[in-house]
Parts: sequence; C-alpha cells; structure tokens
Amino acid sequence: MTEHSVWRISLAHKIDPAFTANPKVEACFVFGSAALGISDQYSDLELAFIWSYLPSVEELRATAQNVGVNGWEIEPYGEAKQAWLEQFYMNGMKVEAGHWARETIDNVVIDVVEQYDVSQNGLLFEKQAIASHLQRAVVLHGKDIIKQWQNQLSPYPEELAVAMVQKHLKFRPFDGQHILTDRCEIPMLYENNCAIVRWLLNMLFGLNRIYHPGFKWTRYFVEEMNIKPSDFFARLERVFQSDAASGTRELRQLADETFDLVEQCLPQVDLKQQRETFNRLYPRWKLPVNG
Repeated sequence: MTEHSVWRISLAHKIDPAFTANPKVEACFVFGSAALGISDQYSDLELAFIWSYLPSVEELRATAQNVGVNGWEIEPYGEAKQAWLEQFYMNGMKVEAGHWARETIDNVVIDVVEQYDVSQNGLLFEKQAIASHLQRAVVLHGKDIIKQWQNQLSPYPEELAVAMVQKHLKFRPFDGQHILTDRCEIPMLYENNCAIVRWLLNMLFGLNRIYHPGFKWTRYFVEEMNIKPSDFFARLERVFQSDAASGTRELRQLADETFDLVEQCLPQVDLKQQRETFNRLYPRWKLPVNG
C-alpha cells in the first residue's frame, strides 16, 4: 500500500465519526485508489456512506458545516439520481463522498448477480462499479452489512460473464482501420482504436469474472487478470505509442487473441458471425486502364 493510500485512509477515519454519529448511517467505507492501495499525489479520497434512507441536502450541508470542511458542493449521483455526491476539502485533501440508501445498494447487488446487469451510463458500468467498490472496500463502519453484500457478490455469475462478452460482439470490419491508416486519418483512427480497446477490456473483465470497475487504473486491473493475451498491457501501450501502421497491426492481433480466449473459456458464445464481420474486407476499385 502506498504512503498516499495510508494517509488518505487515516483521514477517512477522522471524517467517518462525524457522519456515523447519525443513527441513520448504517455503513461507511473507503473505495477507489486508496482502498486499492495505489493512491498517488493526484488522488482524491473517495468515501461511501450507506443510509437507512437517503438524506436531504440540508442534512448533509449541516454535517459538513459541523465538520468544518471547505469548498462544499453536492449534486445528484448516477444515471438514476438515487444518491448524492459531495465534494469538499479537509486538511487540504479533496474528498468525494457518495451517499446511498441501503435499499438502493440492495437492489444494485440483486441486479448484478441475479439480473446480470450490463447497462452503462456513458462508459461506466455503474452497477458493476458499485459491486467492485463493495468487494474492495476498506470498511470503517457497518462491517456486517458490507460483508453481507460481499457474500452475495461471490462468486461472479457465469451468466454475467456471458452477457459482458455478448454485449460487445459489435466489432465492425477491421479493414476500416487499415484504410484509415493508409489515408493517414489519424484522429479517426485513434478514436476507433480507443473504442476497440474498451470493448476488448470489457470482454476480458467478463472472462476474468471481475466486476467492471471503470477505466481508471487499467494497468492495475489488467495485472489481476489471469485470462488475457500475453503481455497485454504492454501491447496496448504499443497500439498508441508506436507508428500508426504498427499500432494497427498490434490491435488486430490483440482482438484475434481475445476472440480465441472467448472461444476457449466461454464455448457457449458463438463468435462465427462476429469473426466473419471482423474479417470482411471492403472493396477496392482500380481505375480503368483506358480511362
């Protein structure tokens, strides 16, 4: 655990009592980079508070004033807006505090492990991210509640792995990337590369039975994966750091290897049509010889 993580968790222990003194707060935990033990000098402190029911803005403002924080802000959190996200500064550190009702988290866990939820809010698999936070939480208060959710989340459902892979079987013909490379259409090439890389990562999170935590700290989560193309992260870096033609070839190889892993690990997923689409070549037209 980095020293930055230790310091942030120590600060969390100082903040926690001001909230957990309220009997409606049932649990509190650290999540994000501090909980993972990988915080650096740029990292915020991320806290989650679980309430018997969602507090009002006025109630949270009063608590913040009692604690004596600076720069307090609050906004609805998430697509469903069934939570609050506070931001404030304490001891010079930026703190992001999420506030959820216990019933909301109960429903999120059920959606993930029983309904195999793969919905996204933008790029974020919001419900799976909450599941990931719960699994990796540094619990400050309400250990029994968090443990109950952790038990529900384990093991990762096979059906969710299948759903994560099937959701991303929408790759277009990769020949389009070669065309963009030949034309030196660099902005569009790299925009497409980013989308392809995200889809590959999303599939690998499913194959590895890891609740999708989002795309921050990708290197850390890739290191956790046992099922992945060899030297996966180093090769991802080469996609973006080498010349366009070399990066395009590398990405094609990574995609093919990921498809191979899907067929090995989830044989119930049919990749025949996806491979045919991915391998399809766009037509080329030559100028007529006689004008």
